[in-house]
Amino acid sequence: MEDSEFLNELRQMVMRRGETSNLVDTIAFVSEVAERLEEDPVFGEFILAEDSRQGAKNKQIKLHGFTDIDESDGTLSMVIGRWIDDDEPAILTTADVDQLRGWLENFAAEALDGGLDEKITESSPAYQLASTLRRKRASISCIRLHIFSNQPLSRAYKRESRSEVCGTQTEIHIWDLQRIKALYESSREREMLQIDLDEFGSTGIACIEASRGEGLQSFLCVIEGNLLADLFDRYGSRLLEGNVRSFLGMKGGVNKGIRKTIQDAPHLFFAYNNGIAATAASVTLDSIGSTARIMKISDLQIVNGGQTTASILRGKKQDRLNLAGVSVPMKLTVVASNDAHDLIPKIAEFANTQNKVAIADFFANHPFHRKMEEISRRLMVPARTGIRVQSKWFYERSRGQYQNERLYLSKAKKDSFDLQYPSDQVINKTDLAKYDNVLHEKPYWVSLGAQKNFMKFATKFSSKGDQTEAQRWEELSPDFGDTYYQNIAAMAILWKAGETTVSAAKGQWYEGDYRPQIVAYAWSFIFHALRKAGREPDLKKVWEQQEANQGFLQVFKRAAVLAQRTLLELPEGSSNVGEWAKKELCWGKLSAIPFRLDTTAIEWSIEKNEHKSKARDARQQGIQDDGISLQQQILMKAENGYWQALMEWRSIEIHVFGPDLDLLRRASSPGTAVRLATGREWKRLREISDRCEAEGFRHHENVVGQP
Repeated sequence: MEDSEFLNELRQMVMRRGETSNLVDTIAFVSEVAERLEEDPVFGEFILAEDSRQGAKNKQIKLHGFTDIDESDGTLSMVIGRWIDDDEPAILTTADVDQLRGWLENFAAEALDGGLDEKITESSPAYQLASTLRRKRASISCIRLHIFSNQPLSRAYKRESRSEVCGTQTEIHIWDLQRIKALYESSREREMLQIDLDEFGSTGIACIEASRGEGLQSFLCVIEGNLLADLFDRYGSRLLEGNVRSFLGMKGGVNKGIRKTIQDAPHLFFAYNNGIAATAASVTLDSIGSTARIMKISDLQIVNGGQTTASILRGKKQDRLNLAGVSVPMKLTVVASNDAHDLIPKIAEFANTQNKVAIADFFANHPFHRKMEEISRRLMVPARTGIRVQSKWFYERSRGQYQNERLYLSKAKKDSFDLQYPSDQVINKTDLAKYDNVLHEKPYWVSLGAQKNFMKFATKFSSKGDQTEAQRWEELSPDFGDTYYQNIAAMAILWKAGETTVSAAKGQWYEGDYRPQIVAYAWSFIFHALRKAGREPDLKKVWEQQEANQGFLQVFKRAAVLAQRTLLELPEGSSNVGEWAKKELCWGKLSAIPFRLDTTAIEWSIEKNEHKSKARDARQQGIQDDGISLQQQILMKAENGYWQALMEWRSIEIHVFGPDLDLLRRASSPGTAVRLATGREWKRLREISDRCEAEGFRHHENVVGQP
C-alpha cells in the first residue's frame, strides 16, 4: 500500500474516532495510535491527559497523554501528537521533533524539580503524571518520550535517542507516517528487536545446540549476569513475553533470595537459580575457540524468569551489587516466524507450569476467544426498518485484527466489508473484559486499566482443584454462547452512549476528565440499583434495538453525576483520582448512595426470576451448540486427513491403545466418522487429539504421517 493510500485510511480512522468519541483530530489521532500500541512492551496502557501551559522562564509545556510506571522495569511514557490534515503533509523536520520533544521534556523537568503537581488541578490526569514523576523519581529508570505524527520523518534527522532530564534518563521514540504504517500493516503486535551483543562489549553467549525439529531449534546457554542486566536496562520489558510482563507487573517486588545470592555467593548463582527460558526469531552464531557463542539475536523474548531478570538489574542499579561471577542458565528456543504466534504463548505457558501461574496470564489463545470470534462472524444484528444490510459485531481476537482484515481489500470489497462490519461495531478482548466487569459491578477493576482488568476477568476461566483447563472450559463454555455475545454487544452500545452523554455535558456538570471511570461507575451503579430492586438490566432489548434509549440515558446521566462526585471527593490522605477509582472502597461509597429508579429504568429491566429462566434456557442452548460444533470439528478433521495422519504417527501405540485406538480407527475415514453419533465419542476423540499433540504430534494438511 502506498503512503498516500494509508494516509487516507488513517484519516478515515481518525475522523470516525473523533466523531464517536467527541475528540478533536489531534487527540483522536493520538488515541488511535496509542490504542494500537498498548500491547507493545515499549509503550503500555495509555492514559489521555491533555495539558498545555507556560512553565518556568516562559518555557512551553505540552502533553497529550502518558502510560504509568511499568513495575517490571521502572519505565514510563509521555506522549505528544502532531496531526496535519493535508493530503500530503510536509516532512517532519528535526526542528519539529526538537520542539515536540522539548514540550515533553519541559513537563518532565517541571514535574521532577519545579513542583508542577502543585500547579495542576488534582482532578486532572496530568496531575497524576506530575505527581508520579515527583514522588517516584527514585524508582523511574527511564522516561520514554513518544512523538506521534502523520508526517514522514526527515531523513536528515540524526539526534541521539537517549538523554537526561534533571538526572533522569530519557529515550525518544518517533512514530512518523512510515513507522505507523508499518505498525498497522504488521500482523504482529510488537516491533521486532534486533540485538547485536557486540554493542554491549560482550563476547557473546556460550551455548550448545540441544535439539532441532520442524520449525524449532533449542540451545542450552550460559549468560553473564552483567550482560543480562545490561540487556534489560537497555530494552526493559520489551524483552518480556507479553503475558509474563503483565504477571510480573502485577506481582512487583524484588526476589530477596536472588539479591542475597548475588551479594554473598555470586559463584553459586548458576547452581541455585532455575535460570530463564527465552525464545527468538533467529540467532547468529560464532565460534571462539571450541565454544559456540550467540552474537546476534532477533526478537528475544523471556518467557520464564522475568522476576530473575528484573531482580538482577535492580541488584546492580539500586543496590550497587557487583555481578562479576554471576552466571545465569538460559534455555533459548528459536522459533520459525510462521509458527511464532501459536508456539511462543504455548512455550511460555508450559515453561511457567511449575510456578502455578493462573490461566489468566496465558489467555491469548484460550478457546473462549476463538468461540467469541466464531460467533461474531455469523451472528447478525436484528433487522431494522430502513436498513437494507444486516451487519455484525466484529470481535478482535488480536490487536488490530479488524484493520488488518480490511486494509488490503479492493475498494468494492472494502465497501462490502464496512457494510457487514461497521467500524463502530468492533469489540476487542480488553473491551469485552471491561463490559463484562461493569455488568458484574466491578468498576474498580475496570479502573485498573485495560490489561489488569483483563487479567481480573480471565481468572474466572482458571481451573479449580484437580480440574484441567480443558475440563474447566468444557464446564463454562455453554454459558458463553450467542446470548452472552449479544449481551456484550449491548454493553458496548450502552458504554459508547454513556461516553457520548458524559462528553456532551462538558461545561455543564462534567468537569472534563476521567470519563472512562465515570462511565464504568455510573452503569455499574444503575445495575446495582436494579438488582437491589429484584431486577436485571434488559440487555436483550438493547441488542434488539441496537441503540440506547434516550430515556434510559437520562437515568444514566443522574448516575454519572453521582459517580463523578464520588470519584472527585477524595478520602483523607489521598490526592489521586485515578488511584482512588481503583479501590473497592470507592465503589462501596457510591453503591451505598440511594438511587431512585424511575419508570424508564423499570421498562429497560426484567424481573430476576425471568432473568434466571432465560439464563437457564441460554445454557441449554449453549450445551446443544457446543455439541454440534464439536461434531463438526471431528468430521472436518476426518475430511482433511487429521485422524488418518494420527493413526500413522509412529508414536501412536505408545499414547493410544485399547478402545481409544478402535475409536480413532473409526474416525480416520469420513465415511465411518459420520456414523459416530454420541457426544461421549466426540469428546473422547478431542481428548485423544489434545493428548497426542501435547506429546508432539503435528498435522499438516496434505502431509501424511509425522516424524
